[in-house]
Amino acid sequence: MATITQIRGALLEEAVLFLLNKIGYDTIDLNRAPRRDSEQMRSGHSGLEVRGRGTWHQIDAFAIWRHSPAFMYPLKLIVEAKCYNARRPVGVEVPRNVIGVLKDISENYFTLRRRQGRFHAPRYNYAAAIFSTSGFTSGAIEYALAHQVFLIQYENVPAIQPLIDAIQSFDDDCLVTTGREAISATRGILRAWLNNLELDQRHEYALSQRGIQLLRGSVTRACRNIRGSYFGMLQGRWPLHLLMDEPLPPAAFEEDSISCKLLGEESGEWRFVPMYAERGGERWFELEFSLPPLVAELVEQNWDDPVAVAAAKQQHFSYIDLSGVIGGVRRNIRLELDRDWLRRYLGRRDF
Repeated sequence: MATITQIRGALLEEAVLFLLNKIGYDTIDLNRAPRRDSEQMRSGHSGLEVRGRGTWHQIDAFAIWRHSPAFMYPLKLIVEAKCYNARRPVGVEVPRNVIGVLKDISENYFTLRRRQGRFHAPRYNYAAAIFSTSGFTSGAIEYALAHQVFLIQYENVPAIQPLIDAIQSFDDDCLVTTGREAISATRGILRAWLNNLELDQRHEYALSQRGIQLLRGSVTRACRNIRGSYFGMLQGRWPLHLLMDEPLPPAAFEEDSISCKLLGEESGEWRFVPMYAERGGERWFELEFSLPPLVAELVEQNWDDPVAVAAAKQQHFSYIDLSGVIGGVRRNIRLELDRDWLRRYLGRRDF
């Protein structure tokens, strides 16, 4: 039987997939997948299944990056999301399960034909990210980082809080059926409404009228109201989801490197803003974010790691490489930040 917590997690996963689409990821749907992927994906009893080296794995939230760089296989991303109640962080069992799946499907090599026989080769690079509305335990962070699984948390991020509140209001009264059918139905309905896809009418029979109205109304509306969604890598290795109610203004990015400062000491709602722009002006923006405390400590302690420092000047500046659409154009931007910001974040954040 599916719990309401599992269903809320599924709804958050669909919202994350929608936000990932804004920067260049496409949700993998078996019905629209290329024929060459048929040997590694199938429709299982409870949804999409992906073939690993040892067995098949159910992966409900799966995305592929549209723009593969040179010298890399296309990137596929496993998305796992948990929408727990406040003060219940994600424990180590979640990354442990994700890592097992990631390892198995990464080691599944496929047969390629040539004139004189066959040989085995990889077809994709695989990565995994875990998203949480309530943070992570220290054990979960350490285990995930050790196995290169990315962690994103949404605590104290105003731009996404209406969506979290809407998902949290989805309760047992929203359901008619139980089990995996309920998860598939809620996931399918939200995916269809967010992406203007044809709705499978069978899914509606799994939800009460209240559930249907909640998904069609407040959940869909709150997700679409996040018009600025950008993913970045702090120091080239630590992921951040940077959010805004409105898209980034093109006028602020005439150059590819922007100096920023940190705000949020008083409220605890942290955001990066441009160093040389006036509030309310055409170049002003506020990118909201949340960084797990242990990750912030690790970044601070390893600041001058030569692997993470791409050039001498970065020994004095933190940087975030941000990817997203700005003014209708896909951009890769570097936000340069005074080194002091991280110490302020660590010193003032209420852990």
